[in-house]
Amino acid sequence: MTHRIAITMVPETAGDLSFSYREAVQGLIYHLLPEETSRWLHEEGIATERGRWKPFVFSRLMGKLHPDTSTKTFRVTGPITLKVASPLEELVEKLVLGLVKNRALVLAGLPLKVVGLELEPVPTPPPNALLVARAPVTVYVKENGRRRYFGAHEPEFPRRLLENLRVKARALGLTEAAQAEARILPLDPVPHNKKVERYRNLIIEGWMGRYRIEGHPELAWVALTSGLGALGSQGFGFVEVAGDRRNRENR
Repeated sequence: MTHRIAITMVPETAGDLSFSYREAVQGLIYHLLPEETSRWLHEEGIATERGRWKPFVFSRLMGKLHPDTSTKTFRVTGPITLKVASPLEELVEKLVLGLVKNRALVLAGLPLKVVGLELEPVPTPPPNALLVARAPVTVYVKENGRRRYFGAHEPEFPRRLLENLRVKARALGLTEAAQAEARILPLDPVPHNKKVERYRNLIIEGWMGRYRIEGHPELAWVALTSGLGALGSQGFGFVEVAGDRRNRENR
């Protein structure tokens, strides 16, 4: 059985994090892995029919974060939690070892202490799984050198989500799941669930809310371990099973 990690950290003193902290989280994950694994993940990853794929995903930070829109920062005043998942159990285990050895972390200049590590099992969910986004789910295509993002209310959005899951499933050897009849239903395509966020110099559009995956249950497992939609390794598309008490966001 695969697992995801819930990492709880506290700041040495209250401090600030930029709204665009995702790049720092991604860099921290690479730093905590063994050098060889980190290099493989960063430079190679898993080959798919759409190119190279970095098989991990992480959530938004959850906890004592207080947004200040004037400075575009979060004030961190207490415990915060980050969740990381991967379909590769070995990658999860190596990240846990890195965290055990490095309890004192620095995230985007903010000193943090790891005070909790929890391995949460990710079993294959039942058919018609109901998932909830803990990071915006994003779908886009490149047109004339620019990204065109789709809204959760557009028919192309669920179609491309499903195809993305099929590509990942084939890369993981889950042929039956990749070929099975399935569909994805965004249940909350309402304006307040649209999020516009920054990663490096990119403006990225994504959607929070709930998503139902109907069909082969291993497709939902791929979403839970690899992310739903694009840019999982950049902190987008992290989802959990709705209704699990462990999964309730606390901010």
